[in-house]
Amino acid sequence: MTQERIILGFLLLLITACNKIENNSPKFYERIMGQNSWGYRDDKGNAIIPLGKYKFLNLIDEKGMIYANKGSKYGYIDIHEKIVVPFEYDALTVFSEELACVKKDNKYGFVDRKGKIIILIQFEDETFFRKNGLALVKKNSLYGFIDKKGKEVIPIVYQNANQVILDSLVTVKKQGKWAFFDSFGKQKTDFIYDEIASTSFNYKDTFWKNGLILVRKNKQIGYLDKNLKEIIPFGKYETGDRFNSNRIAIVSKNHKYGIIDEFGKEVVKTEYDTIEHPEESYHESEIFAAKKNNYLVLLDKNGKKIYDKIKDFSFDYCRLNKKIEKIYHVQDLNGKYGAIDTKGKLIIPIIYEEFQDFGSNDNAIVKYKGRFGLIDSNNKTTYPIENKAIYADRRELDYYVIKNKDNKYGIINKNLTPIFYFDFEDLSPCFYDIKNRFIAKKNGKYGVIDRLGGIIIPFQYSKMSNWVEYGPGKNYHFVTKDNKEGLITKEGKNVIPPIYDHLFYHNDKMIILSKDKKYGVVTIQNEQVIPFVYEKIYIEFGFFGDNKEAEFYVLKNGKYSIVNNKNEIIKSNISTQEVEDKFSYYN
Repeated sequence: MTQERIILGFLLLLITACNKIENNSPKFYERIMGQNSWGYRDDKGNAIIPLGKYKFLNLIDEKGMIYANKGSKYGYIDIHEKIVVPFEYDALTVFSEELACVKKDNKYGFVDRKGKIIILIQFEDETFFRKNGLALVKKNSLYGFIDKKGKEVIPIVYQNANQVILDSLVTVKKQGKWAFFDSFGKQKTDFIYDEIASTSFNYKDTFWKNGLILVRKNKQIGYLDKNLKEIIPFGKYETGDRFNSNRIAIVSKNHKYGIIDEFGKEVVKTEYDTIEHPEESYHESEIFAAKKNNYLVLLDKNGKKIYDKIKDFSFDYCRLNKKIEKIYHVQDLNGKYGAIDTKGKLIIPIIYEEFQDFGSNDNAIVKYKGRFGLIDSNNKTTYPIENKAIYADRRELDYYVIKNKDNKYGIINKNLTPIFYFDFEDLSPCFYDIKNRFIAKKNGKYGVIDRLGGIIIPFQYSKMSNWVEYGPGKNYHFVTKDNKEGLITKEGKNVIPPIYDHLFYHNDKMIILSKDKKYGVVTIQNEQVIPFVYEKIYIEFGFFGDNKEAEFYVLKNGKYSIVNNKNEIIKSNISTQEVEDKFSYYN
């Protein structure tokens, strides 16, 4: 019953902008959301149901009714706020087969579209009617099925029960065993099954519309057809999966895996060590990856071999025949990379030491004989394969950063036109504005330039950080100048001038600095917290601040103590060994 609730909940929460109500004068109404309330307005912007009255209003359904939440109760209204189902229920569902399940005093029943109770409130769990005319109900901790008049079609006497969206068959459990019944309450099998599996077909559950029904009996699996006839005998296979939407299933025999169709034919012989659906874009792919000995074999969604004897593979998309098509990167047993289309045709020869994704773009970065360049989906070289390195953000491709054979950096855009010529010793996009700002190095010094080459921060630093998550944020750079450290804004303004021997950032209120062999603490506004009188200062490192008072371990005149952020001694005579053990990661 859990999956059905999820589906109904999804339907309930769908958010669409407008509804059209058919009557003598068709009108459009727009659902609007305020602060913890919902309402409706007409196509002229007039409030029809004002905000502030209902915690939630669903879309107007096909009969002009609106599921509504008012205070702690639920009901149905129409667009003119006429109450159709009274607000006296703790919960209710959308209408299914013209009945809605309602909850009151922790029991469930059904009402019709006039708000009349059709089936008494008596059940222990939320439910709803399927197209087969039955609802799965629970009463006195037992399960059964009722029709739309409340009559018990299958008595409420069973340990458990299950129904699916697409099929008329239902299953019930008694004394630890399952049996099939039809929607008229007729028992179709004995109670002999340890498990009966349902599967998903177009986001709807089914027992048999994918091909065959997977069942388990006496610790052995078998498969039944829709007439519950045994098609694949129990014990023929050690393990088996549910049939998928292509009407095939993975099975194993003698610890070897293959694939069968709905007639029991092995479309892939049981000869592989494993067969599985690989992960593709956070979901299970339709294709199969079969492992045998030390190599993989790719099989299409029907079990037909796509490509044989590879070490690894991955999914990608590129432009083929003027359309964006799926391809597979493949790595051979020698570690070289290439690509095939979904039918197994080789489109990129397997010759590259590295092969980055096209990611639906026109070009991909490759490495060949130790050098980097760009190729298109026809394996045509679009940028010479002669460079030391190439970087691009494939998720949002805008340019390529290139380190050429002379160790100089430049940038070309995604159309392969130069943005910066090879005038720089280092070049990387600023994390806070990766499209328009770059940390660059020239004549041994770092600065920041914009996309047009304009200098934002002059080339005067021997080191310059990019933004990091545990640093002071996107508006700053740590810098080193003349062997001194400081902190500047992204516009180049000194926050903490580069005059310090050492800078350790803890958070905006506690930056440890040293100068002339003395340590102190300042804020990010360069306001002094701890004076520069100590030989060492430590603070326990953490990414997240807390509300307790900061404690600094300080060394003065060869002795350690703990002070607060007012430089008041909290504890003295701390042993050197304790401090060195506690802050060993500083060194």
